[in-house]
Amino acid sequence: MTADSLLPSTAHASRGRAGGWGDAHLSADLTAEVRLHAPGARSGRPARCDLGSVERAFGRHFFDQRARSGVEAARTRADRLGDAAGGMTESIGMTFASDVFASLAVERPWRSHDVRPLLGNIGDTLGLAPEQVSMQLLIGCLRAPQLFELPPLTALEIQLSVLVALSPAVEASLWLGQPDKAPICLLAQGETATTRRFRTVAREILEGRQPERGLIIGAAVRRWQRPWAALVIRVRSRDVEALLEEAASAISPVAERDFLLERTAERERLLVSAGERRLSRLGFDLHDGALQHVATLGADVHRVRTELPAHLKPTLDSLAEGVSELDRVLRELAHSLEPASLLRRPLAGVVEAEAASLRERTGIDVRTRVLGDFSAMTASQKIAVIRVVQEACANVREHSGAASVEIVLTASRSCVDLQITDDGDGFEVARTLQDAAQRGRLGLVGGSERVRLLGGTFDVRSRVGGPTTVSVIVPRWQPLAAVGESSLQLAY
Repeated sequence: MTADSLLPSTAHASRGRAGGWGDAHLSADLTAEVRLHAPGARSGRPARCDLGSVERAFGRHFFDQRARSGVEAARTRADRLGDAAGGMTESIGMTFASDVFASLAVERPWRSHDVRPLLGNIGDTLGLAPEQVSMQLLIGCLRAPQLFELPPLTALEIQLSVLVALSPAVEASLWLGQPDKAPICLLAQGETATTRRFRTVAREILEGRQPERGLIIGAAVRRWQRPWAALVIRVRSRDVEALLEEAASAISPVAERDFLLERTAERERLLVSAGERRLSRLGFDLHDGALQHVATLGADVHRVRTELPAHLKPTLDSLAEGVSELDRVLRELAHSLEPASLLRRPLAGVVEAEAASLRERTGIDVRTRVLGDFSAMTASQKIAVIRVVQEACANVREHSGAASVEIVLTASRSCVDLQITDDGDGFEVARTLQDAAQRGRLGLVGGSERVRLLGGTFDVRSRVGGPTTVSVIVPRWQPLAAVGESSLQLAY
């Protein structure tokens, strides 16, 4: 079953970030390897493009396993283009190189001493000058399709980083206009990219004036044909206006996507908040109603126990233990239904607590693996993931007969991925979910709707005899309007 952002802070480039794409001493080895596999370079004439040679131009040491899916998607795209064109061409080779370059940039920033030998390697492979490679890589990376799968802020950060890595721009920053106020810096690449001179150029651009020509220049970034931000760069030479305009034009679709996400986020918050209000109300009703009755029952059992003969007390002891367990379960349920308490705790801690509860109550071997940073998730995204974990654990406890469960939660720069697998009895997915919906037991059906509202995917895979896997992918977008959303606004 499958169901179908920008932070207003300055993200400075980290020139000293560990783990760049290569070490200087690898350059000679990589160049030799490329020339060995580049027939065009040996004969003096460019040969038909070979994707393997282009990939080797990046060097096996440069690849990060986190980027492998992006690299594989780039190869698939290039293969399809080659089939349509009747064979690989230089243009397809450059498209492939641009996609690979952008995929790697998603995980780590490119540094200039890594880029220089790479341009020569690709040039030797395709029979192009490094300057031509640099220009085509820049244009391709600025408009790479994978950027539109990322949160807008991350996409913009990558666009600025490749602009600095592949163009004469030494530093770059993106400035948002404010009515009757000075522009604010949204992103910056470079140590001085947020200085007064950069701000002044940004203000002049946003006010429609032409700044004085110099080594700090800017261009307007438009959203729906209206100035939205100013892209300001410091350059080594003055003949880069065309590249600057190209970069500003490439940023516009990302800004427009952020606007659409902003509108979607508002509707999503209203819908999710309505559902959470109902659950929160249920939690309060449990606390103020059922739990009070259980407490009274427990007190009555204790009072009666003191009045009974000794040979009847073991029976009351068993009843008292049952009442105590009922009280504990209901309190745990009431607490889990309260969104505010869930949002105050780290997501990893909530998942670990749900796993521990399932382990304690059933004896099932529950293993968890939580990887990545979840701090940028919106409240609605966090709540959706938690509710799916809670419902999946409840289904395992009540229906699966499982001996072991594995919960894997992973955060990347583009999405949050949740996988819950159990080795239980399994079931026929379509019929079971349909029957549950008809009986009003929404459970995972409700979870799929939450995920769909967030633009994610929800999938349940099972068969009679098991195993069963619940998979959720939530894209990590966070539009500008959602930045202040630290908690769901629940009113009664």
